[in-house]
This record gives sequence, C-alpha cells and structure tokens, in this order.
Amino acid sequence: GSTPTRSLGTMASKPEAISPSGDAKKSDGKDSQPVEKYDLGYLMAPLSRHRLEMVLARVIVNYPEEVEKLLEESRKAADFVAIGNEIKTMLDDQGIDVLEAMEHFEHHIKLARNYAKAKDANNALLILKTVTTPLVSALVKRGKVPEGEARSELDEFIILLETTWQEAITVIDEKMTSSELMEIFKELSKHRIALTTLLGPIFSDPLRVLKKRIRKMMDASESSSRPSKMPKQG
Repeated sequence: GSTPTRSLGTMASKPEAISPSGDAKKSDGKDSQPVEKYDLGYLMAPLSRHRLEMVLARVIVNYPEEVEKLLEESRKAADFVAIGNEIKTMLDDQGIDVLEAMEHFEHHIKLARNYAKAKDANNALLILKTVTTPLVSALVKRGKVPEGEARSELDEFIILLETTWQEAITVIDEKMTSSELMEIFKELSKHRIALTTLLGPIFSDPLRVLKKRIRKMMDASESSSRPSKMPKQG
C-alpha cells in the first residue's frame, strides 16, 4: 500500500506558522490555500538524531503546549515484548551469531540507559532483563571468546551493559519492594556466574549497589518482615 502521509501545513504565498498537529495558524485572517501532504518518513530519513532533537526543541519552544504530549509519550511502557521477539528471531530463527548481533543488543541497551537517565527504572529494568537473558545464553552457548579487536569490542559492550544495569538500579524508586529487588539480585547473580568463566567476574558494581539498597530496605522494615539472610553475591 502507499506510505501514509501527514499534513505538515498549508502551502500559501505567505509563510504561516505550522503547529505540530499539522494545522496552519492563520496570521492574516485570509482563506488558506489548498493543503499539500508530506511523507514524514521521507522528510525525516536524512536527519540524524541530533538534528531531529534540534527540530523537536524548536517545536517545543514555539508550541510549549505540546510539551505535555511529549511527556505522555515518554511515560508509555517500553515494548519489551517486541524487543524480546526481535532478539529471538535473530538468534534462534535466523541463527545470527551473538557477536554479529551486538549492534542490535547495543541499541536496546542504550534505550534502557535513556530510560534510566529519565529516572524511569521500571522501563529500564524491563528492557535490560529482556536483553540480558538471551544475550548471556547465547554467549554461553557460543563458548569461545574472540581475540584481538573483536574481544575489545565485546569488552566495551559488556561494560555498557554493566554500567546501564547500575544506572537503572540507582534510580529505582521506593515503590519497588524488597522482594522485587531480591529477584533482580538473584537474576543478575545467575548471569554473573554463567559468564565468569568466559569473561571474568562482571556485574560486580550493579550487584553491590543492589545489595546496599536491599540492606537499606531491610533495616527500615519491621523486624517481623525482615528476611533471615542477605543474599550472597555470586
């Protein structure tokens, strides 16, 4: 089918202010000229993320009422199911080597980092869990660690993954229970154990931050609700 188009404004002999919703603001009270449609995908394709951010910033400056719409979009839950399906398709159905798929993993990890920077720990953690589990399984299944430049790239990737986990854990709010934190701790410890033979001890810092957070919650809770033991780091 044809690519959907969206009106960006009214084409007239005199330039008019165009709202993000596609409506032209009439400045002189005259009848507007016929509307011409534009393909947003075509217009945005050559723009880098930096340039798109600049355009968005200008739109917000000119139309501050649109900020709320931007906030509504940012509050929506991440589509972690689609992310999981994409990874499964690459690794299982298409049989792509995990090292060749690192670019795709990195894209999702950076998305999780953006959520963490926005102090949205829930979405950040959902994405990280969705990405980390199949990643660890694929690395363990592969067994052999690359050498040379490929090993350096893998190490950099693992650092990104580890630091993003730490950033997400750091911004966890008070709504998350100690039981939920314990589950995250157990899951991350399991991944650490699985990868230690291949890559050495990883996830040490995020586990340390998480353990400190759990201890703080335990100390603040009533004695009757305190777990008898702290989890041991794998």
